[in-house]
Amino acid sequence: MRQIRLEKWVSTKDASGDFKETITKYNLWAEIVTSSSSRESSAGSSRLSNSVQFKVRFRPDMKPGTNWKVVFDGKRYTVTGIEKENGNRFYWIISANGV
Repeated sequence: MRQIRLEKWVSTKDASGDFKETITKYNLWAEIVTSSSSRESSAGSSRLSNSVQFKVRFRPDMKPGTNWKVVFDGKRYTVTGIEKENGNRFYWIISANGV
């Protein structure tokens, strides 16, 4: 088990019409299910993409989505998908790509 931080990023407009980002942070323990890297090309250049899957225990106070980020081992990952492990609600498998 490794400690990770889930961050919920929300952009809202303030009274003057400017966008303001707020971050809600959750520290929890996760099991690293898979970790891989592959090449991807975008805008005519290729680069390495890091993909990681985290297995975390279900928490009813959180509703993670794709606007969330995972901080693990000093790196920030963008959440690309969330699914329940084997269809039960005790664990989530969170797929994320390195930024």
